[in-house]
Amino acid sequence: MNSHYYLFMHSLGDRLELELRRRGVLAAREAADALGISQPTVSRLFAGMGRQRLLRLGAGRSTRYALMRSVRNLGSMWPLYSVAADGSPHLIGRLHALEAGQWYLAQDEPWDTLRGSAFRDGVYPGLPWFVFDLRPQGFLGRCFAHNYAPPLGAPLDPRSWADDDVVAALLQFGDDLPGNLVLGEPMVRTVQMRIEKDIEAIAASDRAGKYPARADAMLADEWPGSSAAGEQPKFTACVRDAAGAFRRVIVKFSGKGGRPEDRRWADLLVAEHVANTVLREGNIPSSDTTVLEAGGRTFLESTRFDRMGAHGRRGLVSLEAMDAAFFGQIGTPWTGAADRLRGDSWISGEDAERLALLWWFGTLIGNTDMHYGNVSLLPGPARPLALAPTYDMVPMQYRPDIEGRCSDDPVNPAPPPPEAARLWSRAADMAHAFWSRLAGETRASESFRHLAGQNARVVLEQHKRYST
Repeated sequence: MNSHYYLFMHSLGDRLELELRRRGVLAAREAADALGISQPTVSRLFAGMGRQRLLRLGAGRSTRYALMRSVRNLGSMWPLYSVAADGSPHLIGRLHALEAGQWYLAQDEPWDTLRGSAFRDGVYPGLPWFVFDLRPQGFLGRCFAHNYAPPLGAPLDPRSWADDDVVAALLQFGDDLPGNLVLGEPMVRTVQMRIEKDIEAIAASDRAGKYPARADAMLADEWPGSSAAGEQPKFTACVRDAAGAFRRVIVKFSGKGGRPEDRRWADLLVAEHVANTVLREGNIPSSDTTVLEAGGRTFLESTRFDRMGAHGRRGLVSLEAMDAAFFGQIGTPWTGAADRLRGDSWISGEDAERLALLWWFGTLIGNTDMHYGNVSLLPGPARPLALAPTYDMVPMQYRPDIEGRCSDDPVNPAPPPPEAARLWSRAADMAHAFWSRLAGETRASESFRHLAGQNARVVLEQHKRYST
């Protein structure tokens, strides 16, 4: 009799595990219905699984259960830290890998924004949205994958990485990624030990001599860098000024082959610097950039706003990650995102207006690459979140195509809808200033300065026609 009972319960236990692997987190009532048994029987089955495998979420009638799983023999639960402005780490919570591709964050810090309205129980259908941007992306992401994919057993193309590939990389090589999140005790120890070591910094006066070698090494796959997003060749560095202060930077660079496409990329780097300057003069927070010419290349140095001083960090999350998690409308213009974020109190009305203004400015300067990865927010424990400074605001209409051809057609921005006339008018003022200043920028090529002058006239004519 007892043997039959044990066999029966063992069979039910196998079926329950299968259901948890298939469906993920379940309440006792859901599990009982799926197996056609009583809730007390399900409770006994859960009790027999043990704490090493079964995770209990919530309490009382809201209790749910999940089956944990191991990731690449690296465990199933790891602490998640944030690094503060002084370089010290703070525990946010503990990330658990669950069956059915789910993840659970047991929070230590009461950051309501991590869960929002969609993930109130801390369960995520995929890797949590605030970890999304730690995936290797863009040029530096490919370099990261080139270095670490073989020991990870992951694909060489990081776009093909699964969640487990990303987590394995974060646990073993994720000590210096964009933003301020660090996963696992070994990586946070690396961050702490780095504070005790001398900083490898480039003196500001030596940049013209050091940057060309960094660029050459980067293109020769000799410089791993850190996984900052974006497709243009770049590297990261730490710069020390004359007073001894440290500044973390990202440095984009052009080719040095003398080809038309090399010259055009150099022009676009100068244009990005001019755009940042004009926006800051218009009281729009934007990247602090500097243009340098050395070794046959043009360099655009941007001070990182996710780094502070020698060791401090600042949280950063892309609009792509946030919108995909809460709205799923990343194909719409930034103006639509501004309305959604303001409507759900994710950002203030002022920041929503700024995001819409940037969209109109971008359309007027020929920025055809205003995807959601080119907008970021600064995470915090409560809403509203602050919009990060503007970056990657470039007239990408003029980038070389895959065969190296460069367009010289003037911009042809669409007219604004009546309800956007006020913001559009302000954006047009700044866009006219951008093109006018670029037309006189001696670091740009003569042909690009001529094109900028044409575009200044186009924007001015549009401004007269549509402004209120």
